Amino acid sequence: MQHVIDEDLERYSKYLTRYRTCIVCGGGGNTTWARYGSYTAVKCPECGFIWINPFLNSKGLDEYYQDYIGMRFRDKVKTDQRAVQYEIDKAFLKLFALSGRVLDVGCSGGFFLAALGESFHRFGIDIDAQAVKYARENYAFGPNVTCEALEDSKYADGSFDVIIMRGVVEHLPDPEKAVEKAAVLLKHGGIFFVAATPDVSSFCADLYREKWNQFHPVRHLTYFSLETLSRFLKRWRLDYIAHQHPYLETPYADLELDYMAVRQACVAKAAGHFDTIGRSRAFWGNMLNCVFRKTGEVHKLYG
Repeated sequence: MQHVIDEDLERYSKYLTRYRTCIVCGGGGNTTWARYGSYTAVKCPECGFIWINPFLNSKGLDEYYQDYIGMRFRDKVKTDQRAVQYEIDKAFLKLFALSGRVLDVGCSGGFFLAALGESFHRFGIDIDAQAVKYARENYAFGPNVTCEALEDSKYADGSFDVIIMRGVVEHLPDPEKAVEKAAVLLKHGGIFFVAATPDVSSFCADLYREKWNQFHPVRHLTYFSLETLSRFLKRWRLDYIAHQHPYLETPYADLELDYMAVRQACVAKAAGHFDTIGRSRAFWGNMLNCVFRKTGEVHKLYG
């Protein structure tokens, strides 16, 4: 196996004990979409949803994420790039919501909440104690950031105008429970913003598979397209209203180099030499921002 992810993921393979069927359509079958060492991504033949199966149990995920914010801080280039991307994502969200009570689920150190500005009454939640500590010590809204799973939170039903999952939904081991809770916490007509999530229907996802730069079988447990995400969320009366695929305006794009890398990958795959190709670069369609609106009463499935 060519190691295109610069981490020893095999050390966590002993925790691959959780299996699931398709959470979008409920189909019981699947076909292999990609393999990376001990990890397998499968695809539902009915709806096209893709997920890691089996995936890490809670012990394995806890071990992997124990210093996640520290790992992110150590890469200053990516930290600076994220700050630029926050502004892009904020601008899109503000086409649909300019103020109100906002909850950022998986808020990390509170960085995107900080970018949103004071027009919002800001709240955050994250399971990383160190990230929450950072937010509480560095921002005025810090006291509104709590360390817990969303499903365990005690907010009142219908208490938020906007709920954000930015770079989060693909990490969740139980996305059904988290999304249901988010939908319950949203006011009628409220905005659910799913941002910076990989789009598995992109050209590069299909071309590169396990070498796609958004494929990470420990961090990213589920891989949605706009179609499968919209179908999944509609179960909780979260209806699609808009989306974007940020690329050229992002700090990650280098049009000439990105294009040449994709061209080389296409040629190599056609010639049967894809083993010579490394991990993919940024490209059109890789990343998805989308906005949903709560349009009705949520019928709870998970308590």
